[in-house]
Amino acid sequence: MHMTSHHEPRASPRVRLIMLACIIPLIVVTIAGLFVLWPSGPDKDLPGGGPTTNSAEGTTDTKVTVTAVDASDCEPGETDPMVRADCTTYTVEADGHEGNLYVTPDAVKAGVDVGDTIKVLDFTQSPDRAEMGTDYVFIDFDRNVPMLALAIIYAIVVLLVAGLRGLRALIGLGFAGAVLFVFMLPAMLDGKPPVLVAMVSASLIMVIALYLAHGISTRTSTALFGTVLGIVITGILGAWMTSWANLGIAYSEDGYLLVDTTDLGMTDIIVCAILITGLGVLNDVTITQASAVWELAAAAPEMKSAQLFARAMRIGRDHIASTVYTITFAYVGSALMTLIIVSAHDQPLFDTFTLGDMSVEVVSILVCSIGLVVAIPLTTGLGVLVVKSGVRPPRRPTGSAAAPGAITAADPGTITAAHPAEERPPMTRREARERDQNR
Repeated sequence: MHMTSHHEPRASPRVRLIMLACIIPLIVVTIAGLFVLWPSGPDKDLPGGGPTTNSAEGTTDTKVTVTAVDASDCEPGETDPMVRADCTTYTVEADGHEGNLYVTPDAVKAGVDVGDTIKVLDFTQSPDRAEMGTDYVFIDFDRNVPMLALAIIYAIVVLLVAGLRGLRALIGLGFAGAVLFVFMLPAMLDGKPPVLVAMVSASLIMVIALYLAHGISTRTSTALFGTVLGIVITGILGAWMTSWANLGIAYSEDGYLLVDTTDLGMTDIIVCAILITGLGVLNDVTITQASAVWELAAAAPEMKSAQLFARAMRIGRDHIASTVYTITFAYVGSALMTLIIVSAHDQPLFDTFTLGDMSVEVVSILVCSIGLVVAIPLTTGLGVLVVKSGVRPPRRPTGSAAAPGAITAADPGTITAAHPAEERPPMTRREARERDQNR
């Protein structure tokens, strides 16, 4: 058993001054970038509108409630969604008025029942109503209530488990969303340099979210610097790899729309996506590593810098293993439908992962993982330098006679409770080694 210090280590005044001298320029450059890159043009509308709009004259989007489903015109046992979409009559109600609804085959297969609330295109006031032969056309199910309920449950769980820090984290998450939708995406559509926009957005999110969730301290600043270094590495590697691997081809309908109607290039979009994805995982590992270094230093202030780094990296290696899995399976989950389709074809696995959208996913996984792995030792080493700058070994009590309960060479690593107020003298290297062997 040995005595430990429960006071959080503090960096030396000189190191705190150096960190402040680095943070202030970062904040100034971020704010300057925000003003320079702020979208100045009008909101850009892409051709075709969104999923709930239609170019037909007089159409609007609204919500209806299914009041009746009549499949009497369908043959008994008919299961083909294409056929059932034509032979099934759906009656809906909107603002007290009834009408008929056309449901697409995929929605028929999913199941549209009485009582469902549906988002639809309203053709009741359109000149094309007679040609369409229906009052409403199915767009999608209304999921507002279940998704809002899930968000509320999530917030409650975070608040119950993490308390005030969880509340600050939720506020930071809301701020991050505002940065993305108010600044980053409009600036990209406005023709501003996408990679610079993503870097400014990432910096702004990091500074606000980290300090808001974890407080203003040298520990948080260490995590911030580690995240910045990781983002820089991820951005440089992502830009180089997307160029080298020729990933500037639009493979999806959304990609074609953006490339054909805006000044955006697929390479820039991919690099921005890699940066934003990397921001989340880097923020996670850097704050964890910084906390690990501080807690280890508080528990054993006599520990040498090399020992502190080695022990913190043991935690970091476990985090690397688990987070790399997290990144990989997150991408696999998002690309699951594509994987199912390609697995049904007789195609070599290597070709599967190097063609089309899958090559983009694989590059994103590898680039983010490299940035993550490199950021952990960088953050750990920086944390050790910062935390050890303010740690001073306790002085040996004055006096020639050893007090009762004092530590002797014959009894290394032990202490009695006879004089709990006395400071523990620093351990020799041999005593520390013998203590670690006896644990």
